Amino acid sequence: MATATATTPQTDGLSVGEHTLPASWWTSPEIYEVEKRAIFFKSWMFIVHESRLTKPGDYLSYTIAGLNFFVIKNKAGQVNAFHNVCRHRAYPVVKKEQGSALVLGCRYHGWSYNTDGNLTKAPHFDNVQGFDKAQNGLYPIRTHTTDQGLVFLSFDATEEGPMPFDEWFKGLQTEMHEYDFSDYEYHMSYELDGQFNWKTLMDGYQECYHCPTAHPGLSKAFKMPTYKVVPKDRWCRHYAQIIKPDELPTKKPAAAPATQESSGWFGFGNKPEAAAPAPADDKVTNRGGSFDGLWMYLFPTNGINCYSPAWYSIRVVPITPTRTILQYDIYKKKGIEQAEIDDFVEFLQQVEIEDFDLCEATQKNLNTGVYSTGFLHPEKERGVLFYQNMVRDLVVSHLEKEEKAGQQINVAKIGSASTEGQKLEGICKSLQCTSEAAKSEVLAW
Repeated sequence: MATATATTPQTDGLSVGEHTLPASWWTSPEIYEVEKRAIFFKSWMFIVHESRLTKPGDYLSYTIAGLNFFVIKNKAGQVNAFHNVCRHRAYPVVKKEQGSALVLGCRYHGWSYNTDGNLTKAPHFDNVQGFDKAQNGLYPIRTHTTDQGLVFLSFDATEEGPMPFDEWFKGLQTEMHEYDFSDYEYHMSYELDGQFNWKTLMDGYQECYHCPTAHPGLSKAFKMPTYKVVPKDRWCRHYAQIIKPDELPTKKPAAAPATQESSGWFGFGNKPEAAAPAPADDKVTNRGGSFDGLWMYLFPTNGINCYSPAWYSIRVVPITPTRTILQYDIYKKKGIEQAEIDDFVEFLQQVEIEDFDLCEATQKNLNTGVYSTGFLHPEKERGVLFYQNMVRDLVVSHLEKEEKAGQQINVAKIGSASTEGQKLEGICKSLQCTSEAAKSEVLAW
């Protein structure tokens, strides 16, 4: 008997699409914990532009994937990063979101550190045998500052460290030279607290297939048919042509106010006087600025989006499998009129709240377990395929390494300084192995 062979039709030369990752990856606590070890603790992540730290001692504190840390400018003008953990008894050294101090004093037992993380004071420890100040500085975090002043960090605390920045984001610094970051200054920050997985936001960020439907304001500023996402090395460049001034519509004449005799929403009563016609050259201003823009996705959770009036960054901060905080920093063009930057911020925030609402509604359905996977368009959702495949590969690869090692591998973990501590840590690990055995089937796909 002949066997029918199924064929997949293709149109316009497009390759066959792929499915999304399983919906369980957007809700599972176990997957989230592996993502931290496999992705967040190994990646280079954008934090801030160095211009926000104007003088030695200026600092900003953050939390990403459960790790508390801060960045601080030292006396030499370099930006350092440290875990926000006192080396004495683990109390936070910095308690504010931002501040300035050349000496950072822990409010628990008074241990103090300088801007290079060195321990400068440990009350009553001067004569304690075996205690070495030099070995008790703050836990450092590796940083990289680009020639445009963009500060990145990696939590990888292993001796060999993370992949070099210029290999991780190959070609990124060169691409960024299209934009003059020095011509912009810090304007404002804000954040949104969302009830959704971090990938729910990245799914929307990595395509504009939804833009004509969900972003009417953005669609009036840029030509949506020209929008494309081009994957690079762990980052993507987004492209779209801006609608030029001579392509913008003429402003509609403003309606004249109704007379006192008019009544109701429909203006029943005397007809209002006709409004004066608008001048022929009275064009609508493009709220997106005057050039095509420089929009970058930086794996796993950063976006840097540059327009002519301003540029802004987004840090997508995972809190739990179904909660994510979105942090935005906006940098305005120096000398820009207040009305223009206010209009741009309103334009930006409208787009972002539209995405936020999409994410919250989507996550509610993901949580139900009804949806499993979806089919992605090979061109329109190319960026989604790119980043989801990276997530998949890194998680699977990391779990294979952990299985071979017989234990979890956490490159952000800083080992015990004492022999006795390492021995006791071994007891905890042996107990963990017993409790984790029951979970092994969950992660064996």
